[in-house]
Amino acid sequence: MRVPLIFLCVCMMLTACGGNDRAPSGAELYAQNCAICHGGDARGGGGGGVEGFGRTPPDLTGLAARNGGVFPAERVAALLEGYAVGGQTLRPMAGFSALQSEERQRVRVDGVRLRMTPPLAKLLAYLNDLQQR
Repeated sequence: MRVPLIFLCVCMMLTACGGNDRAPSGAELYAQNCAICHGGDARGGGGGGVEGFGRTPPDLTGLAARNGGVFPAERVAALLEGYAVGGQTLRPMAGFSALQSEERQRVRVDGVRLRMTPPLAKLLAYLNDLQQR
């Protein structure tokens, strides 16, 4: 009985220490990079604990509604890319430099074709899925 218990413990340790090559989903990227300010539900409820942040972040579920029912994929992609390279200095948002890479992929969101890094493409698709139209 001791051998199986030791075997189980070793397997658990190897699993915990092993690398996870799975790329994070759009929801996971949102939780890691956006939820602290925009809230877990993306309705702008976060930001209370962020130093220097004096206003409520926008509701990200209403981007399409505020744009005539169409998700503004190109505008949102440009903002995400700008944050990734540190180019959005006029807006009080944390950078997404960890989501930036040389690799680009073609994505299609609501009929709009874009080329962007895979993590930002996943984040963009997730934000599109959250829209209340």
